Amino acid sequence: MELTFYGEDNKGILKFDPRTKFLLFIASGLMSLSSYSDSGAAVYTVVLLAVYALCGKPLSALKSALIFGAVMYLRAVLQNSQGAPPMIVLLVTALTTVFMFGFPSVLSIVILVRTTRISHFLSAFQAMHLPIRMIVPFAVFFRFLPTVAEEWNGVRKAMAFRGMTLSPAEVIRHPLRTVEYVLIPMLFSSMAVMEELAAASMARGMDADTKRSSYEEVRLKAADYVLIVLVFGMTVFAFIMGYSVKGGMNV
Repeated sequence: MELTFYGEDNKGILKFDPRTKFLLFIASGLMSLSSYSDSGAAVYTVVLLAVYALCGKPLSALKSALIFGAVMYLRAVLQNSQGAPPMIVLLVTALTTVFMFGFPSVLSIVILVRTTRISHFLSAFQAMHLPIRMIVPFAVFFRFLPTVAEEWNGVRKAMAFRGMTLSPAEVIRHPLRTVEYVLIPMLFSSMAVMEELAAASMARGMDADTKRSSYEEVRLKAADYVLIVLVFGMTVFAFIMGYSVKGGMNV
């Protein structure tokens, strides 16, 4: 999945409130950490893929569905295979299990980021009546991600000029050189970027105690309430299925 900082849902069939998308992320994390059911994780993933497509990203949702389906097919084939080496089956099953239960969390944060503008984020946080000491770090963090992505591209181009690549084989052969030419410049650059963004936020009055006006419309609509109820139902379903599977394993 290609991650773009930051997207919007102008082309979407439905437009969900950022608070609803944030709830999706929290529920996905709870489900990933507390559910033991393959069917619960699969149903939850299907719901997230449908939300992703409705938010104006049908092609990305299709690619994500194909990746998820391919991994689940590989998992099913190896589990039902009689001639595969046991260690290979165990290793692939473990990796696909981590993928299956971690995929909803990754997909939910991708939906949150790729279909929401930064200004919409901040307006939603203000509508939640969060203290300004929480909103300012969020504002700095949201602007920090795309800036660091640009710095990363600069580091890669600088290494290319020196005839070095960041391929896995090159990193394994020269780990110290990777630290010297990649991690250290990124750390120093990130510190400078964070200080500049914090100063820019303060200059715009983000730390003011007065309520800020916004052109963004932040309001829960019918689609948001339907999705909230659906997510709650899916989460309960995942927990019930998970605990039934866990109880059967204990028996």
